[in-house]
Amino acid sequence: MRRRPATSSAVRIIRYRAAPPSGETRGALALRPSGPPPARPPRLRLVRPADGMDAELQAVAEAAVRLIVEILAGTRPAAQLSLIAVPAVRREMARHRGTQSRGGRVVPPKVLSTRLQRPAPGVAETTAVVVISGRAHALALRLEHTRGRWRCTALETTATS
Repeated sequence: MRRRPATSSAVRIIRYRAAPPSGETRGALALRPSGPPPARPPRLRLVRPADGMDAELQAVAEAAVRLIVEILAGTRPAAQLSLIAVPAVRREMARHRGTQSRGGRVVPPKVLSTRLQRPAPGVAETTAVVVISGRAHALALRLEHTRGRWRCTALETTATS
């Protein structure tokens, strides 16, 4: 009997692994000096809030991160992803059980920081650091522009149920 993989290609949940004890890093975390500082610091420039980013894309990315974090926390049903996610992502998120315990104190999830970039035309990737049930987790989303709207086509996170 063949085992099915735990996740699909649209959604990947990565199990958290504790860092090895300090004596076992073998220099992997050591920092190497990068050389002398630049002779002259770069000039500062004024950056407006929507420079280089489409306002619609920024709004969709923020909404997608917020919705997915609430689904992972168990405070929102996965069906509410219908407008911003492809069917494969919605199905996988519907299978995921939130981390909120029944009858216990509800701790709302928090989005600590987000970053949005556009690696190609019609494609955007956003990353976020979120807190779910008191633990910090990483979240990465891929958004693609199809049929006139931005949709989440893949997600990866360290948050588990």
